[in-house]
Amino acid sequence: MKIVMAVVSDLRSDARVRREAASLAADGHQVRVVGFDSGVARRDRLVEEGVLYDVLPFPRRNLPRLLRLALAGVGLLRASLLIIRGKPDVVHCHNLHLSLPALLCARRHRAALVYDAHELEACMHRWPVRQVIERWERTVWRRSRARITTNPSRAAYLEKLHGSRPVVVGNYPRTPDAGVEPKDLRCRLGIPRDRFVLIFQGGFYLDSRCFDTVAAALRDLPEWHWVIIGFGRDDSVRKLHEIVAECGIEYRTSILPAVPVDQLLSYTAAADVGVVALTNAHLNCYLGDTNKLFEYLMAGLPVVGSDFPEVRRAVLGNGVGPVGALFDPSSSASVARALREVAHDLEIFRRNAEKVRGTYSWETESRTLTRLYRALATAGDVRPDTEQGRLAEPSSLPKGA
Repeated sequence: MKIVMAVVSDLRSDARVRREAASLAADGHQVRVVGFDSGVARRDRLVEEGVLYDVLPFPRRNLPRLLRLALAGVGLLRASLLIIRGKPDVVHCHNLHLSLPALLCARRHRAALVYDAHELEACMHRWPVRQVIERWERTVWRRSRARITTNPSRAAYLEKLHGSRPVVVGNYPRTPDAGVEPKDLRCRLGIPRDRFVLIFQGGFYLDSRCFDTVAAALRDLPEWHWVIIGFGRDDSVRKLHEIVAECGIEYRTSILPAVPVDQLLSYTAAADVGVVALTNAHLNCYLGDTNKLFEYLMAGLPVVGSDFPEVRRAVLGNGVGPVGALFDPSSSASVARALREVAHDLEIFRRNAEKVRGTYSWETESRTLTRLYRALATAGDVRPDTEQGRLAEPSSLPKGA
């Protein structure tokens, strides 16, 4: 089938979109992704892993707000025109940003619409904006042939909100090649060998990540060094440096820029423990799990993370054994207790983390996505099972389900 994917994100760092596109291409589909990259100055077209990427420039985060919004509007218009062109069999819409042109494209060409909800969009806004987003998402939901989300908690919420349960495709990383060697962060950053290395990787979203609580916990744990790898606006980076300095741990903290997705695991594997620093800023965070949680586990790292449903499921309810400890993201004392617990039994947690690699690998999880598309091609519809939102086998798909 011919598939066009639509996404508003930086394609350099959106591992989920790239994994899904590559898996569908490997399964025999013709896949084109329309997306963005803040690192390019003009439209670019490239082929990677059998996927055609139609990449548009997106304004950098450090531009003045009004200029950034204007340039973003131009980018969205250009992306919309690219989506509507061509004659796809399936339009795969990642989140709601480009859902209108995706819906119009599907309608124009009588293509199947697949809605992939990475986030709970409406939860991140207040009324009345939240109500508008919920109503629009319900429209997209009902006109979609298949719906996807990232974990069972979000699937249950979306089912309650819109009336049908989406298929769950987890944010799991690929299993690394056997030859991947960890970066020597201790040597590169001058970290003493007797210190534990705690790593955070991802966006510097200060309103939804508890950097301040983790920094305060580390103030009283001199045996720990914090490595932060990621991206954010210039003011967010400055604020992060201020948080670290206020806690007096700047000499035990290294803040590094984001690295390419295909190199990230070598940095992760060089640490001792990964931190999932979610706050309860809104329901999207509370029911989230983040890519980083599973990237830590894929690298064989124990995890300390916020005591939220999906983080708890992976850390304590994985069927193998605990791979770390949970904390209250509003309490630095709770974070400190979790770090001490993991440090005390580090080898046990590490062995458990290595055992769950196969459970949280993309090689396993991608089968759900490819079965979904085979069902679209053969039966013309999809139906998740009632327990976990996993896809039913194509042969059992009822007409019009």
